[in-house]
Amino acid sequence: MIIDKFLGVRYSLTGDTALALGEFSDCKNISITSDYKARKRGGYKSIGINIPGSIRGQWRGLIGGIQYHIFAVGGHVYKRTLGVATDLGVLTDAPTMFFYFGVKLYIVNGYEYKSFDGANLVDVVGYIPKIAISTKPTGGGDDHEGINLLTGKKHQTFRSDGTVKVYTLREQAITSVDSVYLNGVLKTVTTDYTVDLVTGKVTFVLQPPNWEGAEDDVDIYWTKGAGSRSEVLGYTKVMLYGGKNDTRVFLYGNGTNKMHFSALANGIPSAEYFPALNYSSVGSTEFHITDVQKQYDRQIIFTTQGAYYSVYDYDETLMEASLPIYPLNDVIGNIPIGQGQTIENNPFTITTGVYKWVSTNVRDERNAVFMSERVQPLLDELDLSYAITYDYEDQGEHWLCIGKKIFIYNYLNDTWYIYELAHTPTSFITIDGVLFMGTNDGKIMEWSKYNINSIPEYLTDDGIKITAYIETGFMDFGISWKRKFLNFAWIGIKPESKSVCFVEWESDYDASAEAIPIYYSLIDFGNIDFADFSFQVNYNPQPFRLKLKAKKFTFFKLILSNDSETETMTILNINLPVSVGGVSK
Repeated sequence: MIIDKFLGVRYSLTGDTALALGEFSDCKNISITSDYKARKRGGYKSIGINIPGSIRGQWRGLIGGIQYHIFAVGGHVYKRTLGVATDLGVLTDAPTMFFYFGVKLYIVNGYEYKSFDGANLVDVVGYIPKIAISTKPTGGGDDHEGINLLTGKKHQTFRSDGTVKVYTLREQAITSVDSVYLNGVLKTVTTDYTVDLVTGKVTFVLQPPNWEGAEDDVDIYWTKGAGSRSEVLGYTKVMLYGGKNDTRVFLYGNGTNKMHFSALANGIPSAEYFPALNYSSVGSTEFHITDVQKQYDRQIIFTTQGAYYSVYDYDETLMEASLPIYPLNDVIGNIPIGQGQTIENNPFTITTGVYKWVSTNVRDERNAVFMSERVQPLLDELDLSYAITYDYEDQGEHWLCIGKKIFIYNYLNDTWYIYELAHTPTSFITIDGVLFMGTNDGKIMEWSKYNINSIPEYLTDDGIKITAYIETGFMDFGISWKRKFLNFAWIGIKPESKSVCFVEWESDYDASAEAIPIYYSLIDFGNIDFADFSFQVNYNPQPFRLKLKAKKFTFFKLILSNDSETETMTILNINLPVSVGGVSK
């Protein structure tokens, strides 16, 4: 039997005697390469950030043409420059989401809504809407913009008629009149006008002259209360959407079936303007929205039970956006908040397992494709509501992390494998092709880069050794009713600077007495050790012949492992020539 194509792990509730050739019955800290070889994963190393608390979120991008790495930990927001963390300001210590919109970085965490422009971290005050235009001094006017939930401030423009001094606002019992403009010139209270807060009236000392211009000439700003900021601040997650352009900010994740979306502020997309009527209620109030993903020009909305989709439409005449919502699936949705990933234009979500959503333009239960069947027995033992996910696009991997364990689906070669880390991840981000991981003890780890020979930069998890192994299924070599004998095996490993593989076997009759080591080292002037010198000068993949002496077995499996802190392992192939004996008893 020859295994030269490894297919990842498959956990079966009916045992591991019926696995496909190349599938593992168990594995840890092994990845499958693009050409289906089994490779011990690289490690990671701390970049020197060690702040008390848990890394709550990370972001990397340009602000004002300058690259920033921003992260939240211990109730503060920091920026990392040249390996040094600089405190930008205070933030509630909670899971934090960053997003860039317009010219600022915005921060959402369920308690505050802040922005960072490269210099200052501040609370988002909110756009002041112009709620009415073309207003006569006596009041009324044409509706223009809706009130903003983020603020109690608003303004209204009037057209003077040359006869009236008193101008009546849309609201009464107001808190304050903040400013008054006549033809763009700021006027002074008492000197130029007086205010009646109860009736909401502004009286000019000298009546404005009759205005015949194209635009209104009087503009009055006022405040009534503080708005309904709590409705916006209570959201924990964000997605950007607007049909063909991401011109709207959608907020969700406040434990309800409601999401609010932003509007144009004076015709410009804004993350600081959330009109009170710009919201959608999705499905029953019994279930809350847990994720929103974009697929092509559609918005896919997931609740704790069920999925929906909407299509963005903007009426240029009315200057209004509409998002009609249609049901997609009544049973399958998403559980962990904000952990959906869109991979190759297909949303991935998590309920009891991992699902991929395809062809989501019509209502059809078959839209949800069950992806995690091969690792589902392990997922069934875990609370997936605490899962965090990441699309490690550079490697073509979907990561599902629970505690220190990461279930990885390689969507480029359709394989599953599992990592067990020495630290507990809280967030992931890729910067210039390098993966960085935040941990629950305030550290940021840099994962291994691979050199031209695919050798990882780090061989430990920040100094802690990595134990890696694979187990084949129990193989009957196609003859389950015959006894077999296996005297020799050939294991092919990739030549690397320093590599080792320990080989064990197990059968229904016996097991190996001890692990058999395979060492293969090449000269590497970056890490030279004269103890490694030998007469081997072959840089090609090397098959090693092992004396196994397994006898009288019906089923047989191999266990290949590496727990070295200095040596790698890449398995290329396994050759198992068996001799057939009598009938199994």
